[in-house]
Amino acid sequence: MRTILDSSKDAHSSKDAHHFSWAKALFMGLLWVSTCWSQELPKTMMKITTRLIDPKATPGSFSSQPKTCWRAGTKYARVAEAPDPQNQVHGLVIVSEPDVWIINLFDKSGKHIVDSGPTFQAELPIFDLSEASKTKLSNLEFGREIDFVTRNGARPSPGEELQGRATVRYDLIVEGRKLTLWIDANTKLPLRIRLVENAHMQTIEYLAYDDRLPFDPSLFRPPPGISLTDSK
Repeated sequence: MRTILDSSKDAHSSKDAHHFSWAKALFMGLLWVSTCWSQELPKTMMKITTRLIDPKATPGSFSSQPKTCWRAGTKYARVAEAPDPQNQVHGLVIVSEPDVWIINLFDKSGKHIVDSGPTFQAELPIFDLSEASKTKLSNLEFGREIDFVTRNGARPSPGEELQGRATVRYDLIVEGRKLTLWIDANTKLPLRIRLVENAHMQTIEYLAYDDRLPFDPSLFRPPPGISLTDSK
């Protein structure tokens, strides 16, 4: 089964419309694809904090604020945005397959979705892609960046210094778009990733990247005090 959280890109005229707009921005499409649901609890999890560099955002604006995602195994994911007081939204999406919760911490409301299966896997695509259908770039996920570029034939080369660190970069053409990933030459963890299509550029900077944290199951359940409604 494949499920996509989507909304019109200019749908900001009401709180509900914005609520689903940030859900798209968080996951840029939440996909369920093949894996077996029955699995042991993971021992570790990843925590990744990023911020958008391009397109340029006004300093201090909501779009300039960092986002944090967690993932563990193939079943668990969580994405948290900074508060957006102007639109009265504080977005949080939690996945514990087959359950998905889309929560607004501002008013403590949320929606609960149950995947009907028969297969279950949470994905965290990095870029906001215009295509409605799944493409190769849909497989480029937070936490699996290096695997994606190497699997698609990119070779490492010396990169420019970023955040005061020496880097290695991977350059790749995917479906007519130019993809560049910079990793820390010492830690081998991502520092920046960019996707360019014609004149449109998306660049994301990694502020923190922890890939061996102990698994915390409480992060993959809704926080207390949330009024939830079920969606079918």
